[in-house]
Amino acid sequence: MNIQIENAMPEGFVFEREQNVMHGTVNGIEFLIVPVKTINQFRIQLHADIEKNKGKEDFLAFLHALEQRYPFVRYAGYDEKNMVSVHAASREQEDKQNLTILVSELSSKCSECKISNCCSRCKHVLPLRAAAVDGSPALLCENCLAQEMNWDGGRKENLFLGVIGALLGALLGMVLWVVIGMIGYIAGIAGLVMVICAIKGYQLLGKKISRKGIVICILISCLMLAGAEYVSLGIVIFKELGAAYDLSLTDSFALVPAFLEEPGVIGGVKTDLLIGYILAILSSFSSVRRLWTQGEEEPKSRTVATF
Repeated sequence: MNIQIENAMPEGFVFEREQNVMHGTVNGIEFLIVPVKTINQFRIQLHADIEKNKGKEDFLAFLHALEQRYPFVRYAGYDEKNMVSVHAASREQEDKQNLTILVSELSSKCSECKISNCCSRCKHVLPLRAAAVDGSPALLCENCLAQEMNWDGGRKENLFLGVIGALLGALLGMVLWVVIGMIGYIAGIAGLVMVICAIKGYQLLGKKISRKGIVICILISCLMLAGAEYVSLGIVIFKELGAAYDLSLTDSFALVPAFLEEPGVIGGVKTDLLIGYILAILSSFSSVRRLWTQGEEEPKSRTVATF
């Protein structure tokens, strides 16, 4: 693409050199044209909510026909969301004429099918502004434009709800530990489930997770593992001694501290907990490390330029 971009622009269009995009209005329809030098093409963008339009099939047939009618059109299609794209190969001195033909035909077909521009984000048909968000051209309504300008890196962490989510998630691992223990197997695998579920629960209710949240999830998982072993031991006491000594489940749990003073009992508890903690560390290490690294990154600000 050796031609000067200014010489390829249709009449009335403006080239924003810093954002590498042309923009202009034809018959009431706003177009964005992006020179893609790496493939020697121009990408014409038309943002419109075609899904709700009765003339959708007619418009899509028109787009397909563009590829047949004009050999310089490499692609013409719709992303099933809100953007029509037409890729035109650069032919240097013919570019202005070719781009003018395409935007003219597109605008005429929009008028015929009663298709209007819509916001690239919310799809509302409102007064729109041409803009570039992190270098990507878009048409935005004032509300979406304000949101992009005030974007603070994503959703904010809700610590309180995150802790509740972590507790609920870890509770699943606790239940698994008890159930597996009741059928006579070492329940160490539940340590894996507990950490993963605690983190997922924190992310689900807390919206995102910081380093503080990761530490909280690990601490909750460690406590829940110990609590699960306590519950398991209480259930074992109830099953083994409840009928013989007329013990209720509450009485059995109350006897757990006394049983933990027995060397044989405390040895088994330590073994189960050790296996649980080791499996939890090994299985969750890579995920926790990845989340920990992400947690040190500051929220990235967005670059928004309006035309």
